[in-house]
Amino acid sequence: MDLIFETSTSKHFSIEVGFFDTVLEIKEKVNKDHGYPISNQKLYFRGQELIDDRNIEQCGILQNSLIYLMLAEADTHTLIKVIVNEPLSKQQSAFEAYANETVANFKHRIRVFEAIPTSRFVVFYGGNELHEHRRLEEYGITDSLIVNLVMRPYVSSTLSSNKLKVMVRLRADGTEKIPVEVNALDNVSALRREIRRLELETDIILPPHGYFFIHKENAMEEEKSFVWHNVKDGDTIVVFDGFELKLNL
Repeated sequence: MDLIFETSTSKHFSIEVGFFDTVLEIKEKVNKDHGYPISNQKLYFRGQELIDDRNIEQCGILQNSLIYLMLAEADTHTLIKVIVNEPLSKQQSAFEAYANETVANFKHRIRVFEAIPTSRFVVFYGGNELHEHRRLEEYGITDSLIVNLVMRPYVSSTLSSNKLKVMVRLRADGTEKIPVEVNALDNVSALRREIRRLELETDIILPPHGYFFIHKENAMEEEKSFVWHNVKDGDTIVVFDGFELKLNL
């Protein structure tokens, strides 16, 4: 069945729910589709607040019932409108968001309206990628600012078995390189494990105080894949001494 929701700002939207969904499950669907944090939601029907562990039948809710959604005061004043540049339609779209919500929640809202899987795009603001675990307010995003949606290259499922041979330079200021073979869809952390194995079996020396990887002058995120970083066969990846970076800072 469908329920109609009205917010304290007179915004209306509908959500499809199951006949025996609990109130908490309804809040989870509201959070998933519209990004309102579950802990900040209070749902009212016929003037009565709905209790989380009760289900639709127990509350007497019917098809197209009107549910009033009240949000915690701390969040209502941080409601902002974010303008998104879309590469596919070459148009701008406006999305409501909360400054303190995560980028992952915001991306999900874009997915709902644009039918683009969140894995297929990243969001940039001021030349920086917005990371999913961070909050919009951490990037200084306020009302009516413009962010850019950037599509990731399509990755065929056959890539999972494809191998990449990358050249690993052991020092940023050195010339010595060693070839390492990785899977295209492996996370970069797999490269750390592989060169650690080589360190134990050969005479290569890695920075003793920690290091990270650089590809085309960009620091690599080890929980992301080589494809995500646009690493191609034959590319060079540099081992950068983390201790040297601290000294320079």
